[in-house]
Amino acid sequence: MNTLRMYSYPFSFSKISGRLVKRVNRFVVEAEVKGRIEQAYLPNPGRLWELLLPGTELMLSPDLSRGKMAYTVLACRKNGLWVLLHTHLTNKIIHCLVDEGRLRDFENYRVIQEEPACGRHRFDLLLKHRNTGAECYLEVKTCTLFAGRVAMFPDAVTNRGSEHLLKLKEISAAGIKTACLFVVLNPETEYFLPAYHIDPGFAAAFKEVKEQVQLSAVALGFDAGFSEIETIKPLLLPFDLLNAELQDGGAYLLLISLKNDRVINAGGLGPKFFKSGCYIYVGSAKRNLSKRMARHTRKRKQKRWHIDYLIGEAVRIIPVPIITADDLECGLADALCQIADNPVKGFGSSDCRCNSHLFYFAKNPLQQPCFIDLIQDYRIRRLEQKLDNLTNPGFWSTKRRGY
Repeated sequence: MNTLRMYSYPFSFSKISGRLVKRVNRFVVEAEVKGRIEQAYLPNPGRLWELLLPGTELMLSPDLSRGKMAYTVLACRKNGLWVLLHTHLTNKIIHCLVDEGRLRDFENYRVIQEEPACGRHRFDLLLKHRNTGAECYLEVKTCTLFAGRVAMFPDAVTNRGSEHLLKLKEISAAGIKTACLFVVLNPETEYFLPAYHIDPGFAAAFKEVKEQVQLSAVALGFDAGFSEIETIKPLLLPFDLLNAELQDGGAYLLLISLKNDRVINAGGLGPKFFKSGCYIYVGSAKRNLSKRMARHTRKRKQKRWHIDYLIGEAVRIIPVPIITADDLECGLADALCQIADNPVKGFGSSDCRCNSHLFYFAKNPLQQPCFIDLIQDYRIRRLEQKLDNLTNPGFWSTKRRGY
């Protein structure tokens, strides 16, 4: 749809602002530009829940390739800062920063090839040491998921990302240096973690390769004109916290969509009237969280809980796990009660003092900032206190060479 030839770093090419109307699909958005609704190409298939909210300011580039869409999305504004969404441009930035010696982990390297092949895999950059001539395969990951001082990657399950890490480990075993750099487009970030709530498999691969693959993360800050990088900050990788948190247990939210009004016989609760819209159910599982959530997403099953009857009538079910050893279920229910249109009284809360564990939203909660903030609070921001309290000098990864 677009060509990268027009893009070079620093970003001196033409840019224009717009406002997000809605996301049409993984690669297309509708944006208001100069008073008109235009379609724009989105070169980022991530979920981007916390970024692509209606009304969000976008930075667009006119599509000079004369494709079907007039614009390409470059970035969006969050908390007053521009967050790069065009993942291919992250590689151009890192290419330039490596060659300029501005990244400490790679200050003695230069780029000799883009998208080098190694067997069936391709990586982002191939580096060469300026003095020894030793090569290094570098994979670059663009991180757009952050809240407070903590950033995570990925924002959706990425089997390809896990494969990249494991392949880098394999190459390293053959005596060739490998590295993976996570690039966070938020200069306020201090810590980086794999997004174990979203993709436990990637987090497990991250842990598995840490002795063989150089893992590092940096937070980048753009200038006011979104032309070039002004600030570069190395981030801390708290493996101890990851080890403590990564397990198959925790709390979860189920987003359950009903297309039409209907009366549902909810087991012991009897017949109940449910409006069309979205319902959010809060639950928890100290063990086997993944199995619990897989069961919830199946419509055909023996009905054991109130929620099973509602799920059987749903047109869409989206699970949102929050992996942790902490007991968060009732706190989540209380937080949802503050932002929902209505609780469904007595639903799913027979074993606690909560009024309900099911909450009704007339409009899609994934397009409401208050609900997105709630997810960010429980998945990411609540980790800040844990991180600040871990003062053991051996806590931080000491193998992030040069930091």
